[in-house]
Amino acid sequence: MLIALCDDEPQELSAIEAALAAAASELSAGVEVKAYSSGAALAEAADAGLCPDLAVLDIYMEGLDGMETARRLRRTHPSLPLAFLTTSRDFAVDAFDLEALHYILKPVTVEKAKELLQRLFALTERPRLCLELSGRRQDYRFPLEHIQYILSRDKGTEVHLLDPPRREWADCPFREALEQLSGNPDFLLIARGCLVHLHAVRYIGHTECHMKNGESLPISRREQREAQGRYHDFLFRQMN
Repeated sequence: MLIALCDDEPQELSAIEAALAAAASELSAGVEVKAYSSGAALAEAADAGLCPDLAVLDIYMEGLDGMETARRLRRTHPSLPLAFLTTSRDFAVDAFDLEALHYILKPVTVEKAKELLQRLFALTERPRLCLELSGRRQDYRFPLEHIQYILSRDKGTEVHLLDPPRREWADCPFREALEQLSGNPDFLLIARGCLVHLHAVRYIGHTECHMKNGESLPISRREQREAQGRYHDFLFRQMN
């Protein structure tokens, strides 16, 4: 799913892009954000073939403002969902005249970004983030929300899943899974060949990771301190 984001303030643009990325990660949604620093640049990209699933536009921009940019976008993409960003409610009526999906007051927090994405997903099929592994004989695709943990086993990768509980073995190296998930805050390496999905963890002790399904997985001495810290960070994010 592609989101076109437009704001002529560089710091605001970076902050909003980060909030959308964090919100998508918390919702386990596959979202790509393309950022534009002017309405003209976004309108030209749309004229050249850009087809986003959502446009998020700052209203107050130099040159082509958010409202005029939205009208330009709607000429090429009549059903494009729109969201507007501003520090004032002055243009709210205009935004709703354009059948805006959402109208967001700055600053844009992760919670506000999550609300926007949830409104979008209510209109469209929610994109799933997946672990994609390339085997010698076939490719494998596992939705992240269904993964409990991943093991290096028999010169391949064993993925333990929910709904229904089962395990799938892929004839590809464990490092493929590690490379894809190393930047995902919901996955934690607890041993050299074991990645756990923190949403499937009941609690982490000093030497074992206790899963919600009743299993216990050993934590290597090398990873014990990191595992405790990352798990506490995860719990803090969930509380907030």
